[in-house]
This record gives sequence, C-alpha cells and structure tokens, in this order.
Amino acid sequence: MDQALRRAWTEIVSPEDYERHMAAVGQAQAAASLTGSLLEAAALSARSRVTIVGAGTGQLLEYLDAQVLRPYRLTFTDLNPRFLGVLRARLTEHHLEAAVIEDDLEQTRLSSAPDLVLASLVLEHIDWRLGVRALTSLHPRFCGLVLQENPPDMVSAVTPGRELPPSMAEAMSVAHPTLIPRDHVITAMARADYRCRFTKSISVADRKRLIGLLFKPTGRSAGRLAASASPTGSTDRPRGAHPTHRP
Repeated sequence: MDQALRRAWTEIVSPEDYERHMAAVGQAQAAASLTGSLLEAAALSARSRVTIVGAGTGQLLEYLDAQVLRPYRLTFTDLNPRFLGVLRARLTEHHLEAAVIEDDLEQTRLSSAPDLVLASLVLEHIDWRLGVRALTSLHPRFCGLVLQENPPDMVSAVTPGRELPPSMAEAMSVAHPTLIPRDHVITAMARADYRCRFTKSISVADRKRLIGLLFKPTGRSAGRLAASASPTGSTDRPRGAHPTHRP
C-alpha cells in the first residue's frame, strides 16, 4: 500500500467524516445493496463462513438488513482500529455475532478458507495485485468484489471540486486512490483460476457506478479448495488469539 494512503486511512480520516462522505455520494448505500446481491448470488447455506475484508466502520449495516447476514459465521477485518471500534458498536446494536480482526490485506494473517470473501471498495486503496493474490490465496468458494467506475472524462477517484468533510479533504490532498479497470481485475482473477459468474452495477453520484462482481473457482482451484478446506466450525482467525465479538 502506498504510504500516503496508509497514513490517510490509519491516522487522518475520522470515522464520522468517512461515513458522512460515503452516504452523501450514495456509495455507502450502493455498496451495501451490492453486498446483498453478491450474497444472494452466492446462495450460501446457513452457517457458511463469510469474511468481509476492509470492512471499515461497518457502515453497510446502516443500509443492509442485518437479517441478511445473521445466518452466517461472520468475520470483519480492517487495518484501522478506530474504524473497528465503530464496527463493534454496530454489531452490538444489530445483535450480530462476528469475529472482528485488525488485519492488513496485503499481508493478511487470515488462514482458513471462507465460503465467501468480500472486498468492497478496497482494491482502489492498496496494491490491487497483492490484494487479488491475498484474496485468492484464502481459497474461498466465492470471492465478491465491489469496484468504482468513473465516466470516461473523470480520471481521479474523488470527484474534482466536490466538497469533502475536513479529514477526508486533508487525506485526499496527499493520498490518491487508483481506480482499476474492471477487465484488469477479471483477468487477474482468471489467472488465479477464478472466473466471474455474476455482475451488477448501481449508479451513484457524479455519474459514477459501483460494480459488484462475484467470482467462483474453476475446476483446478475447486480441487485445491476441497483439499485445503478448514474443519467445520473454524473461523478466519489469524495466528494469535482474537476474540469473537458477541453482542
């Protein structure tokens, strides 16, 4: 991860400013809706393991019915402990049980194979190729991604001229997320033997779109998945103890 972006997301951006901006541009709502669509497309059974990386403050819980997540064994990760504190409070508010783990996706310590791993608006802020490698190295049964797509005449991830909350403005003055073309991600996932099986887009502010993509392993990866699957009842715990959050 670019050091300016790392500092932005761990030291500068406040949870309140982040949530205010994401709601104002409609991306929080769209990302939550796409998360629900990806879960529906994966058609997981109850007690399946769902890991959401880069979960931030858990703002999706403001726009996604908690009942959608309740059947699953949940793990949420992020590299910002302040954001995770807000997420824990939301889990309590919505009576959801989950493992909450401070983790850097580029150097992930997650070890078990989830049934579904989700990364929403994460790859734009890290070395995306390392992110793809990390996600596929977990050998999930499904991998869901949410990406941002801009209109052709807009290169920067943040809309030029859009007023930002103070800490977001400070962060974006020195750190610059990089949008990844959808076909680049699909090609990289295919090289890891994951094929795109489902796509959905939602329009958001400033003529942008969020794109939900669901990937499933090919025969070769499916075979490795079966061989590496964790025993029933395991969670995506990294090396070292991390307690499960119980409301």
